[in-house]
Amino acid sequence: MTRTLLTADSIHTQNPSSPIVEALVIEGAGVVATGTREEMAECAGIGARRLDLPGATVIPGLVESHIHPTYAGLTDGWADCRTPPCRSIADIQQALRASASGSGWIRGWGYDDTQIAEGRHPTRTDLDAVSTDRPVIVLHICGHFAVANTAALAAAGIDESTVAVDDPLFPRGEDGRLTGMAWEIDAVSRLTAAVPALTEQEVNSALLRSLQLARSRGITTIHDLGIGLSAGAQELTAYRALDASGELPVHVVGFLRGDLALDALDDGTVAFEHAPTNGAHFRLAGAKFWADGSIQGLSAALRTPYACDPSHHGDLLYPQEQLDDMVLRVHRAGGQVAVHANGDAAVGAAITALSRAQTTDKRVGRHRIEHCQVSAPSDLEAIREAELGVSFFVNHIFYWGDRHRDRFLGARRAAEMDPLACADELGLRFGLHSDCPITPMDPLATIRTAVTRMTRDGAVLGAGQRIRVDRAVRAMTVDSAYLVHDENRVGTLMAGRRADLVALGGSVGDLADGTAEMPRPAMVMVDGESVHTPE
Repeated sequence: MTRTLLTADSIHTQNPSSPIVEALVIEGAGVVATGTREEMAECAGIGARRLDLPGATVIPGLVESHIHPTYAGLTDGWADCRTPPCRSIADIQQALRASASGSGWIRGWGYDDTQIAEGRHPTRTDLDAVSTDRPVIVLHICGHFAVANTAALAAAGIDESTVAVDDPLFPRGEDGRLTGMAWEIDAVSRLTAAVPALTEQEVNSALLRSLQLARSRGITTIHDLGIGLSAGAQELTAYRALDASGELPVHVVGFLRGDLALDALDDGTVAFEHAPTNGAHFRLAGAKFWADGSIQGLSAALRTPYACDPSHHGDLLYPQEQLDDMVLRVHRAGGQVAVHANGDAAVGAAITALSRAQTTDKRVGRHRIEHCQVSAPSDLEAIREAELGVSFFVNHIFYWGDRHRDRFLGARRAAEMDPLACADELGLRFGLHSDCPITPMDPLATIRTAVTRMTRDGAVLGAGQRIRVDRAVRAMTVDSAYLVHDENRVGTLMAGRRADLVALGGSVGDLADGTAEMPRPAMVMVDGESVHTPE
């Protein structure tokens, strides 16, 4: 097998014993050795393929530790209701009308009630103005809420006779009618279950669009945190089929939507995989549950009330005992558990559930807490003591930080959101993520946000929680790999590791300067196969 000798201006390995080298040798899908140009030329031998990257900085392939690829891919065909471009409910209605070609359901996504002129969620009446005969659904930017018109509610069997008057998942207006809102994941799933099933080609295409975009951005492994959120069990089928046919452009570690996982465990139709089989690009590691909602939706569970509503602190989606039981069932089946927790009350509930599961058999599952937006140092200490993992949604600082400071949390709590420096000081190994499509899948921008703490409006939010560039790169390489027990396979460029890497057209140090041009991937390699990216 022909070896490849790769050289660059600098190669950042994430290997503490030789952090920066000049060259490395690749054979097949793996790294053989790293070192100086002269050493590696001798190692590669006569006839080796040369891959010289002058002016480039090479780092391990980036690991995106929390995205939703099917959802992201499907939104390409839905009305874009984000702000911008939509600044009012009228704009949202127009975007939905413009996308309503053909027949069937009209889908939209990305509206943000805190950014549009009316400062409220759309209602079924607003969506009935788009169509009375075709079902219309539009999803909130956080993905935790949806609004449906009358036709969509009817298709889902949701009306005033099938929903209890005091059911918070389907709120009513002063007139006693359902507003059209589906509140939180279970309600959204009940509503979207009525949408006609997607074809195999539609699901496969959505997945591949997202994963190809991921690779172009320097991502070589993604963690899908909610397989089944958009297309149910079809998503798992799609992953397995695309993997079997060799079409997955990156490696994928998946976590099945919690209710689907529990049903599959009852049926004996699912097994969790601790490591990839030879040649496989996909494995199902475990399941994901939600402990609360989102801060900008006022549904994250906080210990201290919201700054904009002193009477409200959000609620847990499940009683502690129920969350404990769901987590324990997956733990006993050998799966990893990921729990979405944005507010500190939810973080505490997740720590309790995950810790209790591990004490039942003394097995450290390296279970995970997702987002961990608001958390106290004592929470992080408890995460460390329980040997849990955490992936921070640091993109929130840029996209919502100004509003969290001015509206939802107040200056003090907002400055301590995503406490990366505190987590680092405590010795936690953590990942960073975009939660795409909630925010764009751009890991270099995510790293820059972790380093600068710059908001969209140009403010620095919580300077004391900034981390160094090398620490942020580590978070999106070997430490994100650690979250799924992959740290001995990927995330480090050294002998015996997978040849997954990205060559940047610039210096890693440029990521520390919020005003500097962002370095971009010039070449991405997965399993020793390189793809040049003109982007």
